[in-house]
Amino acid sequence: MTKQKALAMKFDDWDESYNHLPRWLQVVQESVPGTIFEYVTQPFVIGDVQDNSCNIFERVFWAFKPCIDDFNYCKPIFQVKGTFLTGKYHETLLLQLVKMATETYSL
Repeated sequence: MTKQKALAMKFDDWDESYNHLPRWLQVVQESVPGTIFEYVTQPFVIGDVQDNSCNIFERVFWAFKPCIDDFNYCKPIFQVKGTFLTGKYHETLLLQLVKMATETYSL
Protein backbone atom coordinates (compact mmCIF):
# COMPACT_ATOMS: atom_id res chain seq x y z
CA MET A 1 0.00 0.00 0.00
CA THR A 2 2.84 2.38 0.82
CA LYS A 3 4.45 1.77 -2.57
CA GLN A 4 1.17 2.61 -4.32
CA LYS A 5 0.84 5.84 -2.33
CA ALA A 6 4.42 6.81 -3.16
CA LEU A 7 3.84 6.17 -6.87
CA ALA A 8 0.61 8.19 -6.75
CA MET A 9 2.45 11.08 -5.08
CA LYS A 10 5.19 11.00 -7.73
CA PHE A 11 3.12 10.34 -10.88
CA ASP A 12 -0.50 11.04 -9.83
CA ASP A 13 -3.01 8.24 -9.67
CA TRP A 14 -4.10 6.38 -12.81
CA ASP A 15 -7.29 8.44 -13.18
CA GLU A 16 -5.31 11.64 -13.31
CA SER A 17 -2.64 10.18 -15.60
CA TYR A 18 -5.22 9.10 -18.18
CA ASN A 19 -6.89 12.50 -17.96
CA HIS A 20 -3.57 14.04 -19.05
CA LEU A 21 -3.32 11.83 -22.15
CA PRO A 22 -5.43 13.91 -24.61
CA ARG A 23 -3.55 17.10 -23.69
CA TRP A 24 -0.17 15.36 -23.93
CA LEU A 25 -1.00 14.06 -27.42
CA GLN A 26 -2.18 17.53 -28.46
CA VAL A 27 1.12 19.05 -27.29
CA VAL A 28 3.06 16.41 -29.24
CA GLN A 29 1.02 17.21 -32.35
CA GLU A 30 1.70 20.95 -31.92
CA SER A 31 5.42 20.33 -31.36
CA VAL A 32 5.81 18.07 -34.39
CA PRO A 33 3.34 19.33 -37.02
CA GLY A 34 1.87 16.57 -39.15
CA THR A 35 1.95 14.03 -36.33
CA ILE A 36 -1.27 12.06 -36.14
CA PHE A 37 -2.85 10.40 -33.14
CA GLU A 38 -5.97 8.53 -32.22
CA TYR A 39 -7.06 7.25 -28.86
CA VAL A 40 -10.06 5.09 -28.07
CA THR A 41 -12.10 5.06 -24.90
CA GLN A 42 -15.24 3.25 -23.92
CA PRO A 43 -17.95 4.18 -21.43
CA PHE A 44 -17.67 2.81 -17.92
CA VAL A 45 -20.20 -0.01 -17.40
CA ILE A 46 -21.25 -1.64 -14.13
CA GLY A 47 -23.51 -4.59 -14.75
CA ASP A 48 -25.95 -3.35 -17.38
CA VAL A 49 -25.70 0.32 -16.40
CA GLN A 50 -23.55 2.59 -18.56
CA ASP A 51 -21.97 5.65 -16.93
CA ASN A 52 -21.30 8.20 -19.70
CA SER A 53 -19.63 10.62 -17.27
CA CYS A 54 -16.61 8.30 -17.02
CA ASN A 55 -14.68 6.75 -19.89
CA ILE A 56 -12.15 3.93 -19.73
CA PHE A 57 -8.98 4.23 -21.81
CA GLU A 58 -8.69 1.37 -24.30
CA ARG A 59 -5.78 2.13 -26.67
CA VAL A 60 -3.73 4.87 -28.32
CA PHE A 61 -1.91 5.15 -31.65
CA TRP A 62 0.41 7.91 -32.77
CA ALA A 63 2.85 8.39 -35.61
CA PHE A 64 5.33 11.24 -35.88
CA LYS A 65 5.41 13.13 -39.20
CA PRO A 66 9.10 12.32 -39.90
CA CYS A 67 8.35 8.60 -39.48
CA ILE A 68 5.35 8.88 -41.80
CA ASP A 69 7.48 10.65 -44.43
CA ASP A 70 10.37 8.18 -44.19
CA PHE A 71 8.06 5.18 -44.48
CA ASN A 72 7.86 5.91 -48.23
CA TYR A 73 11.55 4.97 -48.52
CA CYS A 74 11.14 1.54 -46.92
CA LYS A 75 11.69 -1.32 -49.31
CA PRO A 76 9.29 -4.25 -49.35
CA ILE A 77 10.60 -7.29 -47.53
CA PHE A 78 9.53 -10.84 -48.16
CA GLN A 79 9.94 -13.35 -45.41
CA VAL A 80 9.26 -17.05 -45.57
CA LYS A 81 9.05 -18.55 -42.14
CA GLY A 82 10.75 -21.91 -41.93
CA THR A 83 8.57 -24.84 -41.02
CA PHE A 84 8.49 -28.61 -41.31
CA LEU A 85 6.39 -29.65 -44.30
CA THR A 86 4.38 -32.40 -42.67
CA GLY A 87 0.77 -33.37 -42.26
CA LYS A 88 -1.85 -32.49 -44.87
CA TYR A 89 0.56 -30.35 -46.91
CA HIS A 90 3.54 -32.74 -46.86
CA GLU A 91 6.30 -31.49 -49.17
CA THR A 92 4.16 -28.57 -50.40
CA LEU A 93 5.36 -24.98 -50.13
CA LEU A 94 2.56 -22.52 -49.52
CA LEU A 95 2.96 -19.34 -51.57
CA GLN A 96 2.14 -15.78 -50.73
CA LEU A 97 1.22 -13.02 -53.16
CA VAL A 98 1.99 -9.42 -52.27
CA LYS A 99 0.48 -6.59 -54.26
CA MET A 100 2.10 -3.20 -53.92
CA ALA A 101 0.63 0.00 -55.32
CA THR A 102 2.86 -0.15 -58.40
CA GLU A 103 3.98 -3.78 -58.71
CA THR A 104 2.84 -7.33 -57.94
CA TYR A 105 5.26 -9.85 -56.48
CA SER A 106 4.70 -13.58 -56.42
CA LEU A 107 6.76 -15.94 -54.31
